[in-house]
Amino acid sequence: MMNTTLSDLLTETNLANSSGNATDCASDVLMQQILEKFVPKSIFVDRYTTPILYVIGFPGNILSFIIWIQRRMRHSSGYYLAAIALSDLFFLALQIVYELQNAWFISLLDFPVLCEGYPVLFLTCQYLPPLLVFGFTVERYISVCHPFHRERYCTTRRAKIVITSLVVLSFSLSAIQAYFWTYDTKCKTCSPRRWTIETPFWTAWTWIVELLIFLLVPVLVLIFNILVILEVNHLSKVEKTQLHGNEHRTSATTIMLLSVSFYLIFTVLPVTVTVSLFTKFPQGDTTLSEAEMRSNPVWQRYFSYVFAKTIISEIGLTHFVCNFYIYLITGKQFRKELEKLVMSVLCSKLSAHRPSEYTTLFTSMRDSSAKAANAGNSVNGHTVIPVNKANNARNESETVVENTAGVTLL
Repeated sequence: MMNTTLSDLLTETNLANSSGNATDCASDVLMQQILEKFVPKSIFVDRYTTPILYVIGFPGNILSFIIWIQRRMRHSSGYYLAAIALSDLFFLALQIVYELQNAWFISLLDFPVLCEGYPVLFLTCQYLPPLLVFGFTVERYISVCHPFHRERYCTTRRAKIVITSLVVLSFSLSAIQAYFWTYDTKCKTCSPRRWTIETPFWTAWTWIVELLIFLLVPVLVLIFNILVILEVNHLSKVEKTQLHGNEHRTSATTIMLLSVSFYLIFTVLPVTVTVSLFTKFPQGDTTLSEAEMRSNPVWQRYFSYVFAKTIISEIGLTHFVCNFYIYLITGKQFRKELEKLVMSVLCSKLSAHRPSEYTTLFTSMRDSSAKAANAGNSVNGHTVIPVNKANNARNESETVVENTAGVTLL
């Protein structure tokens, strides 16, 4: 997560400032060498765990987005979940660049414009999902705890407005990063501007924003979830018989959304706490020899902290990966829509003429209308008689019989 990234950059900057022998240009290289030599298991976990998350996350987010934009799933909560899937998808794509830059030490961001623009996009995609989770958590709270206000606040139109506002808010909070970062033409690297290092503004801004997004928002989500759970239990006891059908439907949706909310809390808060402790584990003296570093208690505490932070950060990344599987486990309607989507794809592979809800429903309806309109055309050598013409012919036949009967009687 990016709060981990910023703390990494802050600590690397502190290393450059505290080391008398390390120049500004050599500090990053020195840090890479130290980590590769003394914390190889951390590098291994970072390099080979994240690709597994990509393999799981990309298909899941793509399928989630496709399903949540289907017509039957476009309720207000569905719009939030579709936005989360899309944001997670963009984040994972940007995370690949970050992973190559920081775990594999491949310089992809050391270019003008890209250096300044990447942090803005990366942070926007990272700030957005917790805010979206908070958005639908508040909506669920209103729907369950204040049902008389549901029609006013829990609408698709209001959901679109809130989502757009949250996107603007996330981008606004991240936009200043374009000024914090710059391409160093001397070192040919992407690094913070010198004034941001020498003044506390960058550190203060980073901590305020990230504590807001990754601490305050999850805590508020937890509070609203507790209120929702208490209200659901209360309704289950008081109106168990009268509202049995409606209660079951509301509870099923609520359970799915609560699962997403609690998973956010479970993955984000530990990362936030871990990052907040980085000042408690300072780096040691870089002038020490290799043998002295291995026995130095300051360096050993720092190396242990780096490894623990790597594990917790990888767990934190699953928040951008596992929502699809939460929907699959807790969402009955989501499973039905996924089944229809899979069957439509399979049917399109097996037979191009077989109607499918997602791909050929419109074509099927159009063909049916065309057949009704083109009455009288020949089908398999037989003439199809229009319904209205058949009725007219039958009426005329009956009239002739009646007239004939009248003549006979006369």
